[in-house]
Amino acid sequence: MKFRDVFRLGLVMAVIALTVPAMVFAAGAAEPAATEARTIELSAATINPGGSHLGQTLAALARRIEEKSGGRIEVTVYPDGQLGDASTLYESVARGNIDIIMSDTGWFAEEHPQFDVLEASYLFRDEDHYLELLNTPGSLSYFENLLLERPGLRTLMYAGGMERNIISTFPINRLSDLRGRTMRSRPVSTELEWWELLGARPIPVSFQETYTAIQTGVVEGSQNSLDAMINMRFMEVAKNVARTQQGIHLGMIVMNNQRFESLDSDLQRAILDAAAEVQPEYLQRAFDDAENLLARLQNEFGVRVTDPDKGPFIEASRKQLWDLAQEIGIESTVRDIFD
Repeated sequence: MKFRDVFRLGLVMAVIALTVPAMVFAAGAAEPAATEARTIELSAATINPGGSHLGQTLAALARRIEEKSGGRIEVTVYPDGQLGDASTLYESVARGNIDIIMSDTGWFAEEHPQFDVLEASYLFRDEDHYLELLNTPGSLSYFENLLLERPGLRTLMYAGGMERNIISTFPINRLSDLRGRTMRSRPVSTELEWWELLGARPIPVSFQETYTAIQTGVVEGSQNSLDAMINMRFMEVAKNVARTQQGIHLGMIVMNNQRFESLDSDLQRAILDAAAEVQPEYLQRAFDDAENLLARLQNEFGVRVTDPDKGPFIEASRKQLWDLAQEIGIESTVRDIFD
């Protein structure tokens, strides 16, 4: 072999010696990026405060999804209306701009008036009726299928369980005490009509503006869950709670179905399994917390609690339920589910 050839061979070997480690290093550096690319990022939003029961429920679902997926899914939760009010969140999840939201059922009536029925007061006989219905798969499939068809939302789980009562600047000992009073209502037809049936004058006010509306006298009270009264500090501007127990809060956590279907089947199963575990646990927590929350309102914040006769409240509310069912044409469905 000539010197020139030996030199060339040595040069080639030197290049190889330098190149191979660089290739190995580059391949090693690319590996974390590939792993990172396999992580699915989901967004989940609610108007409820992060420290509220509903905020904690959504956070628990996010954690459980991450656990069930072995870390392949990461869920970022946006509480406190960070991504918009309730109507905005509904539009965003329908368009796929947000993956998951927690919502009161009344907002789905924009697409399907049948959901107004789920907003009727005294819909559930008691705690046992509520838990049995929600924790039995398929019991509310009629409503779930409506959302799946349009606008394409998959129901992951139900949230809530908190009893709803009336907080006000004046004491309520009987139904007639509400006559002519201005009361905050969500801009949902069922609730607006409910207040009118009770003799009050409802004024639509967003959840986030309720404190100011009571403080300034725009309204004299609102109907909310006990933990919302505390978390939103309504008890600072209204010192009376009537334990009317007109509702057991029913919320839904839904996901954009196109986004859900885009996931691998094992990740879909992880999401559904996580929801199936979180739902009964957090529904029961809400019932267990009711007496403690009432005690806090009384002892820490000086709120006066009254126990009016619920008979007249129930009579007015059940009439609304059946009038709604008849108007929409789903009397038999409502009777099959709730009677």
